[in-house]
Amino acid sequence: MLLRLQNAAASMTEAIRQQERLANNLANVNTAGYKQERFFVEALNERLDAERSPRSDRRLTQWNDLTQGALEHTGNPLDVAIEGDGFFVVTDATTGATFYTRAGQFRLDGEGYLRTIDGLLVEGEDGPIQLLPHERNRTLSISQDGVLHADEREVARLRIVRFARPEALQRVEGARFAATDQEPLPVETPHLRPGFLESSNVNPVLAMTEMIEHFHRFETQQKIIQTTDQLLGQITRDLGKF
Repeated sequence: MLLRLQNAAASMTEAIRQQERLANNLANVNTAGYKQERFFVEALNERLDAERSPRSDRRLTQWNDLTQGALEHTGNPLDVAIEGDGFFVVTDATTGATFYTRAGQFRLDGEGYLRTIDGLLVEGEDGPIQLLPHERNRTLSISQDGVLHADEREVARLRIVRFARPEALQRVEGARFAATDQEPLPVETPHLRPGFLESSNVNPVLAMTEMIEHFHRFETQQKIIQTTDQLLGQITRDLGKF
């Protein structure tokens, strides 16, 4: 009886975490370069309990689904999408922290630095990309191999990296990741699409369907707990009569 309560409670906890994951995915359905979160359920320490019933400890492991999102044409010369493997490298100028992203929506600030839309510095092969004053008013473009041009002159090359286990990167916020235990590897021949942005790979219809399934699972387990609680209460009352 108590085992039934424990199993139901564990299933409800799992359903809540799944709902939180799906809600976060849906909140980022319009975030450029966003990669949806998925959970992998691990069964650990499988054993038989005192009643000879099978028991195991279940653990949800988060991983990033790096399926390519659709490429949307914007026509902005500083927008660029990666086709295939790879991440742009960006840096927080305040903390010096380095992050990795598929969101290639860039802009030029007043000091000539190339930045993401949320203000992070875009890294080139020689450090943060900064245009000289006489380059900033020229026609800017990014080539398919990641070279930033001012008119016909090459001014920088975007740093594109990959990871041995990109699905294990730690999400920091939105489409931004940190590599806590992996070293970035250079992408020797990146394939970029200038004037395009990679959209989120979240399918909102499938996410909503999955959310409904987890909600029904939560309701079912909730009813099991209510029924079990009523049954235990009845047993307790009956025992009190003896």
